[in-house]
Amino acid sequence: MKKFLSATIFLLICAATTICFAEPGGAMRLGILPVFKAATVSADLTLDDTEIATGAIYAGMTNCADFEILSRTDVDKLVQEHELTATGLIDTSTAPVFGKMLGAEYLLITNVTGLSSRKKTASVVGTGSKNYIVTARMAGRIVEVESGRVVLAATSSATSGNKMFKVTGGLIKIGTDEVDQGLADEALEKAAENLVDKLLENLENKKRARQ
Repeated sequence: MKKFLSATIFLLICAATTICFAEPGGAMRLGILPVFKAATVSADLTLDDTEIATGAIYAGMTNCADFEILSRTDVDKLVQEHELTATGLIDTSTAPVFGKMLGAEYLLITNVTGLSSRKKTASVVGTGSKNYIVTARMAGRIVEVESGRVVLAATSSATSGNKMFKVTGGLIKIGTDEVDQGLADEALEKAAENLVDKLLENLENKKRARQ
């Protein structure tokens, strides 16, 4: 009897702390929210549009057989109707309500946590170089709609940069050390791809732990 009770308690604990993985033909319905813009941004950069990061997340998560990705059009429409990303109202406490409206079992909530820039210089007599580097940082969590608990989470970062070389006392310049929005977009896209990789890696680790 004691062994039976111990086994039952163990199973209940597992059920409360692990994600329910899909059986063949039973993928879980996942809604992917647009990437939130809440972040510290360097003065020479802007974070007006996170579309490229959201697109990278959709592309990466589509490759995971455990999830059935819900229509991006439906998600965007519902978000816009309620102005949720603009006001930052979607979190672990409000995800259940929004997820049920969407018909999702899980929601992927992603934030840009930082977008910064810095310059690096190096010089030798008569020559030199300047680098302009943009770093993007992101955090993502998959929330179970029914309970509101976070079942998977990860953070990521990525960089992008320009380089300018000066030769013969600066009379000849090759490349540029100026920042542009393209660098920010490239860093955001890479950070989003890295975030998906980490989320899926964490998912696989949880699946192996259950075996």
